[in-house]
Amino acid sequence: MPRLALSLNNSSNAAGPATLRLGRVVGAHGLLGALRVRPDNPDSDTLGHVQRVFVQAPDDGAPRASREYQVTAAQRLNRTTIRLVLEGLDDPDAADAMRGSTIAVALEDLPAKAPGEFYYYEAIGCAVTTTDGRRLGLIEEVFATGANDVWVVRDGAAEVLVPVIDNVVKSIDLATRQMVIEAVPGLLD
Repeated sequence: MPRLALSLNNSSNAAGPATLRLGRVVGAHGLLGALRVRPDNPDSDTLGHVQRVFVQAPDDGAPRASREYQVTAAQRLNRTTIRLVLEGLDDPDAADAMRGSTIAVALEDLPAKAPGEFYYYEAIGCAVTTTDGRRLGLIEEVFATGANDVWVVRDGAAEVLVPVIDNVVKSIDLATRQMVIEAVPGLLD
């Protein structure tokens, strides 16, 4: 059951398209104004597949406007950092001044999903029930473990970690916001 990895933080820009946060700027990279970006989901390769991003300054109490940039290049430096080159940003001081800013992409620009795939943000808020009808709660987080994704399902103080694998997840209906799982032995203990 494949998924596409992306940030869980869904945001919207009132002056532009609905956007999805992908990460944040952690500093400048090199002398030509490239940015070092730490993606919210280290497994996401979305920045390598989009042509534009929106950069929003850190929250300092003032209204937060975002600026659109064309992506010139995106290169993974290591598991947690991506080098992002933006058109018109060619000064290392200007790039370093963006430290703490968020990087987002328009929802309409996300790469197409194959059948059976979904973006993490689409699962957030979906209700999870067992095949016998027991309600477990809502998906509040999704994270990757390397072997598989895990849904963090909460209902008040109760929390269940659901591995997103074929023998556990029986149906995903994003239209109705319903997920059905098989409570395999040990899952709900």
